[in-house]
Amino acid sequence: MIMWVRVAGALALTWALLGCLDFFGVSALLGGRTGDDMQDHAQQTWARDLFWVAIFWVVMATALLAAARRGYARLRRWAGWDSKPV
Repeated sequence: MIMWVRVAGALALTWALLGCLDFFGVSALLGGRTGDDMQDHAQQTWARDLFWVAIFWVVMATALLAAARRGYARLRRWAGWDSKPV
């Protein structure tokens, strides 16, 4: 469980840092765009952002499914549900 808290914290910190860099215009400086181009660019990025969020949710759902399957297997072993009759 602590692993998921650490992953969520790292993801939140990364998103916050990227948001701050974008807010202060560092991404525009690194990308070589002028201030006039930024308005058009800001309106066009929602589709790309939606794409990456969708990829994130698919990966997160897959990881959670794998964790749930491992947890269920541990529960079965702990409860003795896996024992075969002799």
